[in-house]
Amino acid sequence: MRILLMTDWMTPIRDALNTALPDHDIVTAEPEKLSDAIAQANVLIPARNPITTVELQQGTNLQLIQQFGAGVDAVDLESAAAMGIPVANVPSGPSDLAKAVAEFALFHMIGAGRRFATLQQALAKQSVQTPFGASVFEARVCIIGVGGVGSALARLLQAFDCDVVGVKRTPDDDLAGELGMKRIYPSNQLQAAVRNCGFVVVAVPLTEKTTNLITTDVIEAMPRRSVLVNVARGPVVDENALMAALSRGHLASAGLDVFWNEPVDPTHPVFKEEVFTTPHCASSCDLFLRGAARVVRGNIERLERGEALAHQLN
Repeated sequence: MRILLMTDWMTPIRDALNTALPDHDIVTAEPEKLSDAIAQANVLIPARNPITTVELQQGTNLQLIQQFGAGVDAVDLESAAAMGIPVANVPSGPSDLAKAVAEFALFHMIGAGRRFATLQQALAKQSVQTPFGASVFEARVCIIGVGGVGSALARLLQAFDCDVVGVKRTPDDDLAGELGMKRIYPSNQLQAAVRNCGFVVVAVPLTEKTTNLITTDVIEAMPRRSVLVNVARGPVVDENALMAALSRGHLASAGLDVFWNEPVDPTHPVFKEEVFTTPHCASSCDLFLRGAARVVRGNIERLERGEALAHQLN
């Protein structure tokens, strides 16, 4: 089976697929040759490439679109379904993506909380005048989105003696107890959930309902000089609301692995604020590569046997 990884520079993913699927033809293509490669492929792995009706029509031999990760917001699910092409992803739990992103969220909590950006400036200036930041230890933390990533983060925070609350569409007292959370709030009580929280971590998928979920009102409900971390998608946080809160000091800092437009413009004014930033790479580690390749292999094998696919989205 010919499997096209559409992003040609992601060598670690290609290597992981070759290891997991040694009897299959794993190929990549340069952008200008992508159309021809799509026409010959049985399986597309979009990675960070969009899948529109154009790509779907080019895929005359296409049997499956299999994302190497959870995000499919750039895949036209309805058009794929209309053309009889299944789309599947790699959920955060089975792939260990949840653990990888939760670890990165903790990294951002520490980096933003301890004001790493200012510390780097102090090094460059040979200054010993360094800020006193916020420690994660014994902090009150709100995790918005208690799915795979949020749950994994809550478990990590137990070691820091944090007072953790969560936000979930459907509150679950049993889950809260399992994760050591004080409470899980319903999604219509965001402002109550973030109140008195020194750290707020956003870990929800991007949908119509979660676009601009973190508004000015939500940020205003957070304590002054608190820290906001976003490892979800950029548009989940209202851009103007975040910029205003940072510029006037309501937020001490923000940890951002995602942005409103990506790749982010390095001249974006957010970089003039107190931010700890990374280029949308929370899952980029060996743990996720092994786990995601394992899930993809399982679906390729199901496809070959004519069985129902796992994690199909359309």
